[in-house]
Amino acid sequence: MPDRFTRMLPVVALVGLGVATVLLATGVGARGRLLADTGETRMSVEPAVARVLALQPATLDDPSFRREVGALVHAPYVATVWLISPDGRFVYAEGSTTASASAGNVADLATTETRHIAESLAGVLPDDQRRLLLAASAIQREGEHNDVYRHLVRVIRGKDGRETGLLGVAYDVSPALAAPPSFAYAASLVGFVVSIAVYWFSLPLWVWFDARARGGRTPGAWAGFVLIGNVVALAAYLVTQRPYALRNCRSNAATSSK
Repeated sequence: MPDRFTRMLPVVALVGLGVATVLLATGVGARGRLLADTGETRMSVEPAVARVLALQPATLDDPSFRREVGALVHAPYVATVWLISPDGRFVYAEGSTTASASAGNVADLATTETRHIAESLAGVLPDDQRRLLLAASAIQREGEHNDVYRHLVRVIRGKDGRETGLLGVAYDVSPALAAPPSFAYAASLVGFVVSIAVYWFSLPLWVWFDARARGGRTPGAWAGFVLIGNVVALAAYLVTQRPYALRNCRSNAATSSK
C-alpha cells in the first residue's frame, strides 16, 4: 500500500498543477470581464461631481461645500476624493487611495514623465491647464490600482467665475467591483488554492517516502528542502540523491547474495 501511494503522488501533483492552471486561466478571464469599462460607473459619478461643483464656493473651506465633498466620498462607486488649491497643494484627501497623494504639491507628486511633458508645454498651454495635467498624474501616481479605478479632475469655480481649486475623484471602473463576488468566482478561488496546496505538498511527501524506501539517511531534510524549493529542489534530489540511493541498494543486494 505505501509503495502504491508513493507511486500515486507524482500523478496527484501533476493533476493538482493542471487544475490550478485551468482555474488560474479562468480567473484571469473573469478578471478581464470584471474590469471592463462600460462607462456605467462614470455616468453615475459625473452627476454627483456636478452637484458639488454647482455650489460654486468662494473658497475650498466653505462649510457647505466641504459637507458635499464629504458626502461625495460615500457616493456610489466613488473610492477617493481630493481637493487641490489654486497653487497646486493638496488640501483634502479622503478614500482608499489617498496614501500616495494626501499632502504636497501636484508639481512634486506627478510622475517624472508627466512633469517633463508639462515642462515641454510651457508657453503653449496656460499654467492652469498644465496644473490640471499635473493634478491628474498626481492622483494616479499610486499606480497599483489604476486598472481598478478611473479618475476625474474638474475645475472648481466661484460665483464670480474665478478658479477656486481642483476636484479629483477616483471611482470604480465597473459596477461589478462593488458587487459581492459570485459563488462561481469564490469556488474557483478556493479550488485554485486547494489545487496549489495539493501540488506543492505532494512533491516533498513523495521525496520523503522515496528517500526512506531507498535507504536515504536524511529523508526529512530533503523533504523540507523540496517543500521550500519545489521543482528546483526536486531536480536536485533526483540528480544527486536518487542515483546514489540506487547504487547503495544494488550494492547491498549484491552483498546479501554472496
